[in-house]
Amino acid sequence: MDPELTALLCRDFPTLYGAEFAFACPDSWLDLLHNLSSALVNHAHRAGLVLVVTDVKEKHGSLRFYADGTDAEADRLIDEAELASENL
Repeated sequence: MDPELTALLCRDFPTLYGAEFAFACPDSWLDLLHNLSSALVNHAHRAGLVLVVTDVKEKHGSLRFYADGTDAEADRLIDEAELASENL
């Protein structure tokens, strides 16, 4: 992902990605990742979770999003985004 887009996601969602994170996926997934990140942050806040994203990449044309500290709802949000990426 373009460094400016990476910086945008890291700035908007520091609790998920920290100050520096490497996204190994297409720039065209920015909106998908932004929407997923927002949903995850909101859910984590409501559920009292501490989510830490460990890897975000493209594999075989679809998103792979790995995070620690998830629950069933966070996993569902991630699964939905991974499925949606196949059509982008």
